[in-house]
Amino acid sequence: MKTRTIKKGCGIILIILIVLIIGFFWAFNEAFGEKKYSVTIEQNIGGKLICDVTYSADLQSWYYFIDYKYENPKGEIFDFGKGLYQGVEWNENDQLFEFKNWTILPTETDFGSIKIISFDLKSNKKSELIIESHSIQKDSIWKSKNIESVLMWSPSKVELDTINKNKIKVKYTFRIDRENPDNLGTRLIEYELDSLDGIPKMKSIRNKK
Repeated sequence: MKTRTIKKGCGIILIILIVLIIGFFWAFNEAFGEKKYSVTIEQNIGGKLICDVTYSADLQSWYYFIDYKYENPKGEIFDFGKGLYQGVEWNENDQLFEFKNWTILPTETDFGSIKIISFDLKSNKKSELIIESHSIQKDSIWKSKNIESVLMWSPSKVELDTINKNKIKVKYTFRIDRENPDNLGTRLIEYELDSLDGIPKMKSIRNKK
């Protein structure tokens, strides 16, 4: 009787262990695996943005890889390209903007930078510009300001501030001091979208309060 009770107890413990192990691997796969899904975002300009998303996570960070397609009110579909949100939650509300013939999609890409995708839907011409630390600090307008910065040192980040017609403002946060990672500078940089090639050009820099 005692032996039977011990065997029964061991069986229950074994079942509990199996359930815990299965639960652990399920939870690990949910947290650090890969998921694919689609999100449709209604656009303020009309039509909808179709986002095919691959979510991936590991022990260091998490990522949203996004393929963007725009379906206009006529049902025509245009492939805008890709975006990447790394280490931040994607708010699932990316919006398109219009200026003359250009339809503009601001999105993110890796290592704290943003991508501006400009698409002339009539001519099917598309332009992209990645705004990141190197491209900012190589610009002649930035160089003319003699701003103190440490280019190759983290943290640095570019964030979209506002878009109004062809004016695109970004907030740029950068490292000033090699020794102190908390000693950061911030500037508000204005770009203007070129109506011919659809590429934003830097126009002004001012302190961000």
